[in-house]
Amino acid sequence: MNPSFSFLIPMTDELFEHLVRLFGGHALPAHALLGAAVGLLVLAGGKAVKFVLDKAVRRIISRTENELDDIILDIVLERLIAFSGIYGLYLGLEEVRNGLTKAHTTLTKLLDYANVLLYLVVALLVTSVIIKITRAVVNNVLSGIARRNNYEEAGKTLPLLVNRVASFVIIAAAAIVVLDRFGQNIGSILTILGAGSLALGLAAQDTISNMISGFIIMIDRPFRVGDRIRIPSGEVGDVFEIGLRSTKILDFDNNLVIVPNNELVKTRIVNLGYPHNEVRVVVEVSVGYGCDVDEVKRIILAAARRHPDVLKEPEPEAYLMKLADWSLSFSLFCRVAEFKQQFKTAEALRIAIYGELTARGIEIPFPQQVVHLRRPVPHASRRRTK
Repeated sequence: MNPSFSFLIPMTDELFEHLVRLFGGHALPAHALLGAAVGLLVLAGGKAVKFVLDKAVRRIISRTENELDDIILDIVLERLIAFSGIYGLYLGLEEVRNGLTKAHTTLTKLLDYANVLLYLVVALLVTSVIIKITRAVVNNVLSGIARRNNYEEAGKTLPLLVNRVASFVIIAAAAIVVLDRFGQNIGSILTILGAGSLALGLAAQDTISNMISGFIIMIDRPFRVGDRIRIPSGEVGDVFEIGLRSTKILDFDNNLVIVPNNELVKTRIVNLGYPHNEVRVVVEVSVGYGCDVDEVKRIILAAARRHPDVLKEPEPEAYLMKLADWSLSFSLFCRVAEFKQQFKTAEALRIAIYGELTARGIEIPFPQQVVHLRRPVPHASRRRTK
């Protein structure tokens, strides 16, 4: 008897000989009967394993917060019966092959074709399982990143793109393995795929670079949707959307500035809203010479402390910054909770300070120039000497 078969189903030689005698001394029907028993036994074993995994293992992984392990278990259980059935059929056919002689040439060829067909079916099943698990992992990871960073659009489009690329790579690898299994020369195929990949990469290098940069932005998080940033061109705006190819910034004129992600990754970006939303407000005040410096500072600080949007910590500060040609220049420094309050608060502080300075009779100077007009002196007439 076949040792491998004996490992699966212990059977004494006497029982096998009894089966042979039962079929009139023909060994092939006995091997076929044993092959069917092997197939059914392996199929039953697969169902038993599925039951254990579905009950015991699922109870363990259900305690985790992540749903990825549950999805992977469902994918494996979905194909487990098919794998066990194919493996049982393969062992059964091999047991039938043990009963063949040189006279069974047609049946031998049929079994060879059946083995090839089973190999292809297994290759398809394994490929489909790997693709499904890859998609589950990609969707779980990228969707989690997009959800944490409020990238709803990227959370829909990026997993789709990555899954397509991953599926293509997996299918290509499976095709290469299958062709190599049947002795086909895959060197020329690999050469064609390499040349095609190079041509595609050169043609779409900018697009690919922007997409990779977009993925880096999602991972590194230099800015988020809603943050106010300043780009190297000097434009300031709020991040409106972070896409696969570009990032959209809404400026103060309500215009949408579209910047390729590749440029944002390579350049210096000033994030005005991260890690804290607090923004400094600077108000410049000029008064005339001869004014009391301490009184002016008290007026400026009092206006800042009265404003409801100015934070108490850190406390507002006022300094005499410059002795200008025609005025004393002061600067008020304070903070507000978010950048959207910056301009409105600065305007309110200027109005309050101006009103208080006017009420106190403190001069707010403006540049003056003194122009002196002189009457031109007539030139003495030249005398002509003879």
